[in-house]
Amino acid sequence: MKRLLTLALLVFISFSTLLADGGGYKIRVKLENYTEKELTLGFHYGDKQYVKDTTSIGADGWFTFQADTLLPCGVYLLVLKPDNSFVQVLMPENDQEFTLITDAKDAVEKMKVKGSEENEIFYEYLRFLNKLRPEADTLRARQGRLKGMPADSAAIVAKLADLDKDVRKYQSDLISKHGSYLCAKVVRASLEPEPPEFPGDAKEANRKKYFWYKDHFFDNIDVSDPCMLRSPVLHQKIDYFVTKFTPQHPDSVNLAIDIVIDKMKNSPENYKYYLIHFLNFYAKTNLVGFDACYVHIAKKYYCSGLATWTKKEDVEKICDNANRLEPILIGKIAPNITVMDRNDQPHSLWDIDADYTVLFFWAPDCGHCKKAAPFLVEFAKKFKDRGVKVFAVCTAVTDKGPECWKGVEEKGFDDNLFLNYYDPYIRSRYKTLYDVQTTPQVFILDRKHEILSKRISAEQLSEVMEMVMKFQEDKKKQQGGK
Repeated sequence: MKRLLTLALLVFISFSTLLADGGGYKIRVKLENYTEKELTLGFHYGDKQYVKDTTSIGADGWFTFQADTLLPCGVYLLVLKPDNSFVQVLMPENDQEFTLITDAKDAVEKMKVKGSEENEIFYEYLRFLNKLRPEADTLRARQGRLKGMPADSAAIVAKLADLDKDVRKYQSDLISKHGSYLCAKVVRASLEPEPPEFPGDAKEANRKKYFWYKDHFFDNIDVSDPCMLRSPVLHQKIDYFVTKFTPQHPDSVNLAIDIVIDKMKNSPENYKYYLIHFLNFYAKTNLVGFDACYVHIAKKYYCSGLATWTKKEDVEKICDNANRLEPILIGKIAPNITVMDRNDQPHSLWDIDADYTVLFFWAPDCGHCKKAAPFLVEFAKKFKDRGVKVFAVCTAVTDKGPECWKGVEEKGFDDNLFLNYYDPYIRSRYKTLYDVQTTPQVFILDRKHEILSKRISAEQLSEVMEMVMKFQEDKKKQQGGK
């Protein structure tokens, strides 16, 4: 998977395309209680922050950021040395000449803005929140101390609800008056859609509420807006939708990714960023089975020509990786291989008669295999009489093939516990069929050779096997024992 990540990173976004043509920007900043001579202007971008510019203090005591092109709109940061604390600044699409005067130790309360109505409104909002926060924190602290005292706790809950109503009213008024402003978009994006009440019993009502929320998850944010890409709210929203709100099964996650990408199809920058983000994320994930998400993204978007910014040779590499992974995704029938025993007699994987087969690739000179060996031996002993067989394939090749049998003895892979094989000339093409780039590699197959799990560490194998067997038994019961 490291190889997949490397290939994905080859096509990562070029930030040289971020600047837009326009009349230019000029932001002047004066900071009290700030003794450093330099100030950095950064910006949010997806899930990270980047540096746009650094300037030195002028003879007049002002820091000035200036260029003859407009900055892309979004939420920017004045990064303070030496601790990298920051002051947020809204950068509207066109209104980019303004001054900020504040105190580095109390930036929100002391902020004075000239020339930017958006930032004035934004800091009024932040000051409003700051005003209510001490009371809310005090009430929550009291609530924590009053556990077991329902009457007193109820009174505090009511007061907190009143504070929440005040905040919601302020937010609603701000959005109503300034809906087209970036500050209103950021505030609105932080609000959760409010589902209606659903009739029926609690279980059914919760089910309906979940599907309503799924359909309305992005009601308060335009995920195609490039300004929101440069804010702290968009990525948080998308990440929660894909990795937490959505059931963590590859098929469900793929559907969630498609929903997000579809909403961005008419926004080239957001579309590009999130396709690359998802490709990278699922190239490097350690979650078992989620390479299916990488394959889905590669096949649907890259291999079909929808990632137009990607070089042809990089697309070919990504698609080649996807083609290698697709046949060994969880739920697929494991490719059959025929390998040799120590007497050079052929044995086919699909000929193994077992409820479960653990396909195990290892190498005699592999340090991780040496560490894994005791766990594999313990596993083989534990599950030998429970319908599980270990189909162990040594990956030593050519003249090093005989070292397999020495390794079998050294590692305790007794023939009574393991089905020991090798393929020194790789006639079975197991390295290609199972994408064996490193060892050890472990796959769990059922009687029909369907891949149930894979890429499992030897230390976890027994635990995973128990879970697999229980799941399969429960599934069989639900199907009436068929």
